[in-house]
Amino acid sequence: MNTLFYNPTIRGLLSLWLLFICLALVWALMRLWQQKRYILLPVVGALFIGCDIYWQYLNAYSYYVPALDNPPNYLIDNAPIWLIALINAILSVAVTALSIHIGKWQKRHISAVSIKESFDTLPTGVCFYEEDGRVYLVNNAMDAAAQALAGRHLFNGERLWNIIKEKSAQPPQENKAILEIGDKTYSFIRHANTIHAQPLYEIIAADITEQAEHNRRLEAKKAELERLNALLEVYNQNLAEIVREREILQSKAKIHDDMNVLLISTLNSAQTDDEAILKLWKSNILEMEKDTEPYRKNPLETLENLAALLGITLEFTGTCPADNETVCLLIAAVSECMTNAVRHAGASTVFVQSDAEGARITNDGQPPAAEIKKGGGLSNICRHAAGLHAQVNIESSPQFQLTIIYSKEVTQ
Repeated sequence: MNTLFYNPTIRGLLSLWLLFICLALVWALMRLWQQKRYILLPVVGALFIGCDIYWQYLNAYSYYVPALDNPPNYLIDNAPIWLIALINAILSVAVTALSIHIGKWQKRHISAVSIKESFDTLPTGVCFYEEDGRVYLVNNAMDAAAQALAGRHLFNGERLWNIIKEKSAQPPQENKAILEIGDKTYSFIRHANTIHAQPLYEIIAADITEQAEHNRRLEAKKAELERLNALLEVYNQNLAEIVREREILQSKAKIHDDMNVLLISTLNSAQTDDEAILKLWKSNILEMEKDTEPYRKNPLETLENLAALLGITLEFTGTCPADNETVCLLIAAVSECMTNAVRHAGASTVFVQSDAEGARITNDGQPPAAEIKKGGGLSNICRHAAGLHAQVNIESSPQFQLTIIYSKEVTQ
């Protein structure tokens, strides 16, 4: 008789080994049932029954020791210990191969279990619940968010939504809310559905930490740009004042030079036409009045008064622009053209055609003998127009013509 077979320790180890094989077969049966692979259930079930009987056989005689002085009442076959270990090893290999096969099949096929597993592993939290708050379906991400907010697992969807609205970082909308949970930011959206004529609510929690960080950076940059814009506005105001003072200084220098010429011409009045000298005096007086008197509220009246002082006729057709800065540009341009028309072209009439897009200024005087260069008053007009993003074009041939094209941004 094989006394090693009857050793309690050896029999106990063999029995424990076979017990693990039986448990593995039970797990395989459950997985096959979940996968609905019913065709393999009888084969695996028969294998489990055989292993169970074999286990019971080993377990029943684990502690049997035959009497030394009397022969035993019954004999167990004298199977060598290596044969029993070999049978257990073969069963272990078979069960391992079956487990690997079940795992590979699970990865290659979609089942109800795989759908639930995928639902649970979604990074976005999802929860479905009824109108009374009873939860139908919830994944791990939403359950973790509920534990962070309420300190417990998610059992009532309506209560969770009320907590979300109370703790929202921004004023919540009817079905939207934004929450900061730890170092992350979540966007919660609730949808109302109808299933079998019963209301069913869905809550979706999306991680928007990256977008929220981008928004904070944009807000910081926006605040910095607003600060820089405020500084630039102050700078532009100071710059405009500096340019204005320089233009006034240039105008005074120009008037000073013209007065010198006028005084010399007046002293030599015997050799000069008195009417021409009178027009020159009126022109210089007009230049001084333009720097000291503000424009009247009626632009056309202002231009007509200037024309009357110069002794010429102003024919104005069209309409004046609505923007105050553009009106000032038009008045300055027409005034300069009237002064130059009297002084240099001997004109008696200045023609102005104006509309919302621009203006065209001409006169009936002598055409310029050479191309007109932008200097003095015309340079001031060009700088003034550039400040308003307007365009000034001057033509010398065949007749003097000054054209202003307003900026669309200014005239809107």
